[in-house]
Amino acid sequence: GSPAAGANTFPDVAPGQYYTDAVGWAAANGIVSGYSTGDFRPGDGITREQLAAILYRYAQYKGYNISASADLGRFPDAGNVSKYAVGPMQWAAGQGLVSGTSRGTLDPAGGASRAQAAAILMRFCQSLAGMQ
Repeated sequence: GSPAAGANTFPDVAPGQYYTDAVGWAAANGIVSGYSTGDFRPGDGITREQLAAILYRYAQYKGYNISASADLGRFPDAGNVSKYAVGPMQWAAGQGLVSGTSRGTLDPAGGASRAQAAAILMRFCQSLAGMQ
């Protein structure tokens, strides 16, 4: 039941890997864009702002309501959010997908732990995709 994959455009995504088709599909549908260098860096961990951006773009792709927005000023590190991720982070906070770390920060460049990613994905599925 997987969708047809797009052509892989990243020089560092080797053909035939378990993720090759998924990366190609996500890039072809505007969900991932890789780094400014043109690389995807499949072995890198994912940051919290990257995860928010991917989910935001996926929500757009699916036609979900992406009008939610929160003022990030309530987080002391809001100024650390990368320019490309400001809108997605505002949306993720407004949608209730992210609420900050136990320290009350966004930690946008920090890695998303497996537990954090699972919680964010569960909230996404429940609030946007109508899954319980």
